[in-house]
Amino acid sequence: MQGQTFWLEGEGQTEHFGEALGRRVGAGTVIALVGELGAGKTCFVRGLARGLRVDDPGAVASPTYLLAVEHPGPVPLLHMDAYLPGKLEAFLADGGLDYVGDHPGVVAVEWGDRLRRALPPATIWVTLTREAQAGVDGRRLRLENAGAVRDLAGLTATFAGS
Repeated sequence: MQGQTFWLEGEGQTEHFGEALGRRVGAGTVIALVGELGAGKTCFVRGLARGLRVDDPGAVASPTYLLAVEHPGPVPLLHMDAYLPGKLEAFLADGGLDYVGDHPGVVAVEWGDRLRRALPPATIWVTLTREAQAGVDGRRLRLENAGAVRDLAGLTATFAGS
């Protein structure tokens, strides 16, 4: 998969990148997020929700114990978490992938690498890695398979100096 890498300073830029991506995707988009605990996956999804103009983007929180949370809006957001393997297996056995596939909005899956084989080929992959650069705490964000992103060049230009 070809991709692009961006340097983001802290949570603010991580959220801002998610918001910018949210303005450039539409219904039917699946975004898989990969990264260790504390890498910024939920922060990114909160920004994504703001970009999608969901009704209450501030309500976005990690859905680890709920598995999936729907956020209504003009383009609804289904925020999922694949962190707990037992819950995930039960969800999939109960037809969870049909639920995801039929969702009328954007689907964001934290710990998406745990569902890699089950997600559609057009899934946009976002990998977040915490690191410091010149003494500044930040994140390295890798964006892959972004063919469904409108104005990808504009997104890249916005964060090129990041």
